[in-house]
Amino acid sequence: MDDGNAVSKRRIGAMELLSIGGFACFFGWMLVSFYWLFAEYIQDVSIAERDVVQMFVFAGLVLGYFVLYLAGKNKRFDLFKIKWLATTAVLSMLLPLAAVVLDFGMTIPSAALCVVNLCAGIGGAVLTVSWLDVCSRIRLQSFRRFTSLSLVGGGILFTLVAMVPNRVQPAFCIIYALLSVGLLHFVSARGGSATCAPPIGSCKKTWEFAWEIEPSLIAFGIVFGLTFVYLFNSGIDTVLVGLLFVIPGAGIIAAFALRGKNIGITVIQRILLCVTVLSCLAMPFADKWVQLACSCLVVASWAAFVSVNYALVVKKSVENWGAPVFRQVPVRLIFSALGFLLGWAIAATMTVIYGAHSDAFMIVRLCMAFVLVVVVMLFFPSPERHDRPAAAAGREAKPVVSSNLSDRELFERRCKDVAELYQLSPRETDILEFLAKGRNAAYIQSKLTISPHTVKSHIYSIYRKLDIHSQQKLMDFVEEYPIEATD
Repeated sequence: MDDGNAVSKRRIGAMELLSIGGFACFFGWMLVSFYWLFAEYIQDVSIAERDVVQMFVFAGLVLGYFVLYLAGKNKRFDLFKIKWLATTAVLSMLLPLAAVVLDFGMTIPSAALCVVNLCAGIGGAVLTVSWLDVCSRIRLQSFRRFTSLSLVGGGILFTLVAMVPNRVQPAFCIIYALLSVGLLHFVSARGGSATCAPPIGSCKKTWEFAWEIEPSLIAFGIVFGLTFVYLFNSGIDTVLVGLLFVIPGAGIIAAFALRGKNIGITVIQRILLCVTVLSCLAMPFADKWVQLACSCLVVASWAAFVSVNYALVVKKSVENWGAPVFRQVPVRLIFSALGFLLGWAIAATMTVIYGAHSDAFMIVRLCMAFVLVVVVMLFFPSPERHDRPAAAAGREAKPVVSSNLSDRELFERRCKDVAELYQLSPRETDILEFLAKGRNAAYIQSKLTISPHTVKSHIYSIYRKLDIHSQQKLMDFVEEYPIEATD
């Protein structure tokens, strides 16, 4: 599974490639819709008003995650039903359609543009959660490979839009949105529907140490929001240059993932902290070009941050299948989205009061660099709880000691301890014992009188929870699993 100490290198399968393409289309749509179209098409209003209008995109993102969190509590809610996918498609097309209207010289009131942006943000939240849920269903070897390659693809698709004539750009944006929703429907139907997902349950143990990460997500989000407003207010050419740095930022994470190299979340957070803080400290004392370079570094950090953060929430969701991913991740993604919204709101307020690129804005960035350092120091995640995969931790959970149990009792004890540590369901525990004895799926099906699909689903779930990818490795793992001697 993803983020182990030695992630195995494997070719990207057809389903994963399709999913990366669909998620890349989403990222391409997002980069064009959230940061590009209105920076280009809204030129007859003040910069301050444009900042406020665009802020509603990120308010919609936060609102969308919150609504999905509430909806996920309903057992019958299925994010992949046609009606929800169609609604998402409509929401994602509103903003580029508004750009088309503006391009024809028609006027749209600012209040209406705020509503359009709010809807676009909600659509972005739904698509993000949907693709992360699909990420958990298609048997990926590396979650980081999936998220980072998708973001690199999104950066390339954005570059393509920036190169075509202005009037064609909204059409490309609409095509990206429809392709993303279409591929989402196709892949989700073949990767497992929401009804096949694990049942709702308690996820408290999964997110027990989330408090170590979430305050930092908010602080990072604020700094990123401030930086994107700076680019947004500096002109269309500056926006283009800044957004191009999404590609190398996510590309670095993708390169490590493709080579099977794992870097812990705590190490990555230290690197991003250094790059982000140093960039913020340098900006007030530099000329225009150095300020742009510093902003580009922050954008690259944002891309790496998004790739790793998305992979992390999926990884933690599937370690303990208390609930499907689409029921778990919305509340986790709210924090970084809320931070970005706060950063954008602070910058927009500074623009309204003092004007764009004022000294007050630079002072705020300096203050946020200090706050970011303090927050990360106070809430720095423990490597033992976040960097080590569950399976690796479990294998070291107990010392090897002697025991006077019989071979059969030892086998049953090992299976029981493994099932308890990795939180296997009663049915998964039964199947674990058969797998550890070398029995195949057909034998298990006949003994337990269950369908072939159910057997395969349980086997895949067992392999995923144990971070093991073959029956032989599972047999070796159970045979060598250390247990404590009984009195």
